[in-house]
Amino acid sequence: MKRFAAILLAMMLILGVLSGCGEEPAPETEAPSTEAPETEVPETEAPETEAPETEGNTLDLMGMYTVTDPEGVEYDERVALYMPVIESDELYAQGARYNFVVFYGLEGQGVYMYTVTTFETEDEAAAYAEANGGTADGAAAVSTSDASFFATMASFIPDLATWIDNNKASGMMELE
Repeated sequence: MKRFAAILLAMMLILGVLSGCGEEPAPETEAPSTEAPETEVPETEAPETEAPETEGNTLDLMGMYTVTDPEGVEYDERVALYMPVIESDELYAQGARYNFVVFYGLEGQGVYMYTVTTFETEDEAAAYAEANGGTADGAAAVSTSDASFFATMASFIPDLATWIDNNKASGMMELE
């Protein structure tokens, strides 16, 4: 049952990422307004996208969350991807701000994956994690998948490079 839930969660996350890909808000047209101007809301500073810092067996995801390399999992490749949640995405309305995926691979095959979605508040993260079978850790909802998940999905996505390419095609960018 856990395996089914993990597969279902991963597919929902992939579909959610893919459904938000390419959607841009329609441009607003300039029309005279009789309403009072809206109060300006200060913009939040975007996090830096420089190389993720690693310290021992941890990986910092742009200062929003830190993942720890999975214990007992041998890997020769680790790739971290991220994507801001766009305002027109349904997930944005739920408080989500960034999606991260950290892949671990061995000899070209996936062996472990973190999926992290950061939220505005801890309550939003907890609600999302509960609804999607993950766990909440502060203002982040986190789910993991192990080698058995990648083996189950191998007929659809045969290797780690394809997983990474598919996520990049959906708009994710690599933390370098």
